[in-house]
Amino acid sequence: MLNEFELIAHDQTSGVHAFLIDMNYRRPHLHTDLEWIYVLDGQLTLTIENQTLHMKHGELIVINSCQLHELTATETAKLLILQLNTKEFDAFFPQINELSFAPQVLSNHNNTHFQALRFYFFKTCLAFFEEQAYVALECHGYASLALAELLQSATFKRIPENKQGAHLVRQERIRRISQYIYQHYPEKIRLETLAKQEELSVNYLSHFFQQNFGVSFQNYLNMIRCEKAHYLLTHTEHSILAISEMTGFSDMRYLNKAFKMNYHLSPKDYRNQQKTKSVLFNGPQIGEQQMIHSKFESIHLLKKLFHDLKPSETPLSL
Repeated sequence: MLNEFELIAHDQTSGVHAFLIDMNYRRPHLHTDLEWIYVLDGQLTLTIENQTLHMKHGELIVINSCQLHELTATETAKLLILQLNTKEFDAFFPQINELSFAPQVLSNHNNTHFQALRFYFFKTCLAFFEEQAYVALECHGYASLALAELLQSATFKRIPENKQGAHLVRQERIRRISQYIYQHYPEKIRLETLAKQEELSVNYLSHFFQQNFGVSFQNYLNMIRCEKAHYLLTHTEHSILAISEMTGFSDMRYLNKAFKMNYHLSPKDYRNQQKTKSVLFNGPQIGEQQMIHSKFESIHLLKKLFHDLKPSETPLSL
C-alpha cells in the first residue's frame, strides 16, 4: 500500500515509513501496516474497537494492521509515527502475522521494557530520516529490536490456528483493495470492478467495505481523492480545475462537494485560508488539519530527544 503521507519517503527502506506530524483530527481509517504512534506534545484520544483511549506526552500505542481507528487531539498534537509492513519480518519471525495487540497505551509507568522500546523506536525513525548508506539495514535492525521490546511490553494474543486462515484472507483482501484504490484513484473506479477482481458479489464486497473500512466504497474513494487534492492545494499552484482532474473527480462540482464534506471548506476557500494563515486550526469541527515536518526538522527534533535522554534511559544502561 502506498503511504498516504508522502512528503518524506525513499525507496531504500521497503516496509518502513516514518513521519513527524502536527495534527488535530484523523477520521476513522486503517493501514495495512503495523502502526506505532508516539505523542511528543499535546494530548491525543484514540477510538479503536469501540474503546476510547487517552494519550499524553511520552506515551505510545501500537495499532494492528487493518484495524480501524480514529485520532482526535485536544488542540494540536505533535506525533512521531512509524509504520512497519509485517511481511518484511516473515523470514525470521513469521509469528508476527499471527499476533494481535490489545488496544493499550504504553508508558514508562510500571513497564521495565518501555525505555528500551522507546529508544529503538526513536533509532528506527532517525535512521529513516537520516537515510545513511546502509539505511535499510539500520531501519530493519532497530525495528526488530523495537519489536522484541514491544513483545515484552505489550499485551497481545496469538490468533487461534483455526482462525488464522480467515484472518490472513481478510488482511490480504484489504491490502489488495487499498493498493488498487491508491494506485488508480485518478481513474474511474467502480465497485463492480473490484468485486470482479476479488471474485465476490457486489453486495458482499459493499458490506465487507463498510465493515472493514468504516465507510462506504464511494465515501472512501472520495476521501482518498480529497486527501490528494488537499495536498495539491497546499503545495502546488495548480488550478482547482486541474486538481479536480488530477484526483479523479469528473467535474469541479464533485470536488467541491466532497471537499466540503471532508474539510468543511470549499477548495477555493481552503487555498485562500492557507495563504493568510500558516498555523493549524483546533478541533475536528473544521476538518482535518495536518502539517508534516520536513526531513531536516524531524532529524533535528529526534537528535534533541536523544540528547535529553538520561543515561539510564538507553539500553546500554538498562
